[in-house]
Amino acid sequence: MKNQTARRPDNKRPTRSAQTKQYTKQTAHVEARRDGQPLIFGWGGHLTKAEKTQLQRLAVWSFIGLIVAIVIVVFVGYWINLNVVIPNQPVASVNGQSIPQSDYHKLVALQGQLSENQIKGKNGLRAQTDDAHTKSLNEQKTIDAATKSVDDLTKQLKALPANSSQRPDLQKQLDAAQAKQADATKIKQGYDNQYSSLSQQETVQEQLFTQSQIGTTSAQWLQEDIVIRNWLSQQGPDLQNKINPSSSAVTKALDDLKANLPAGKSYSKFLSDSNVSDSDIQSMMTLKLRRDNMQNYLASLITSPERQVSARAITVATEKDANSILSQLKAGADFHTLASQKSLDNNTKSKGGELGWLAPGQYMLDDGSNIAATVDDWLMDPGRKDNEFSPVLKENGTFHVLQYETSDPSRAVDAAKLKALKDNALKYWIETQKVKGTQFSEPDSNKLFDASNMPSWIPASPPGQNTPGGAPGGAPGGTQG
Repeated sequence: MKNQTARRPDNKRPTRSAQTKQYTKQTAHVEARRDGQPLIFGWGGHLTKAEKTQLQRLAVWSFIGLIVAIVIVVFVGYWINLNVVIPNQPVASVNGQSIPQSDYHKLVALQGQLSENQIKGKNGLRAQTDDAHTKSLNEQKTIDAATKSVDDLTKQLKALPANSSQRPDLQKQLDAAQAKQADATKIKQGYDNQYSSLSQQETVQEQLFTQSQIGTTSAQWLQEDIVIRNWLSQQGPDLQNKINPSSSAVTKALDDLKANLPAGKSYSKFLSDSNVSDSDIQSMMTLKLRRDNMQNYLASLITSPERQVSARAITVATEKDANSILSQLKAGADFHTLASQKSLDNNTKSKGGELGWLAPGQYMLDDGSNIAATVDDWLMDPGRKDNEFSPVLKENGTFHVLQYETSDPSRAVDAAKLKALKDNALKYWIETQKVKGTQFSEPDSNKLFDASNMPSWIPASPPGQNTPGGAPGGAPGGTQG
């Protein structure tokens, strides 16, 4: 018997035709197709729709980003121009050292407020004028009452018999009433004089409280402050501390400014209306006090007796005439005769050009229109010799030939003249610095009266005057000393 292993029947696979047919429906990816259509300027036909969509989105966002970037650049540029470039543009210079508009704008604000305080402040000229007027009116009431008493008592006395026992007492009352009347009249006259003087001062200050005057003075102060600071840097610490104001002095000056603001005007409103900060005003108040201290220091150096010189001068209109006169003098011509014939100075012409005795700064103040110190500088040189002739000196648009006659090392100065010289000490010192070579540029009038530099609350012109057709800010024809 054969051993046979049983075989499993083969599992037959169903025929293909017997299998269930399953189909998967697929959608064509249009985004991945290349449609051959150009995207821009004939380019992009080789891209798929998805690639074109991506490029279009990228272009849109890039354009938006570019616009945003341009806006930011314009804004930043405008801010830099407004807050950095323009404020640092110079309005003037001294020996090439520029004064930026930003400093000018700050000082104009301070100068303007100080001027307004002087006129309209709580303790200003207007308040003082009103107070003097009120006191005068009140004193008039006292005069009227005293006058009535005098009249009544006079009538009573006239009505009394000559031997009346009441007469002495009435006469005593009459004398007292008349004395009161006289005293009140004198007091009222004092108030009236005070009122008149203050009214005149107020009128003068109102004429000076204009954009033109404030702007010109501010530019001048900034130029002169450079000269003062440069000079101070070469002095010892004691003098520097004497001229440069302390922080407490600046604080006190600011407190005084705030206390004297016109009624209804606050310090914060002043800062806001002037577009300045408290620190800006502090820095400019420091400049003002330094200037005041320099004036006081220089005035303290002017004393009596003082070295004075005796001299004479001939003033003519042209350099040619001056040279001709100088040649004649050197050839032996008489100074007195030439001065009487040729000089244009009516104050000295009749005296043969004699100027008399002069202290330092006196010629500039009395004969030079207080403009320049060229003549003073030559006259006051300690190296001058008796009867020495000057070269031709140009000053104030005219030409001068002088003769230094002699000097007195210690000669008394008249009290009134001494005060005038002291009051003019800083001005004279500045002018002597110019003679020594300090160069002041002419301020840029367009920048001085630009609306961004000149607060609108400062009047364009004095009260009752208009400035039609003037430069920006009301500067006459384009523009204190």
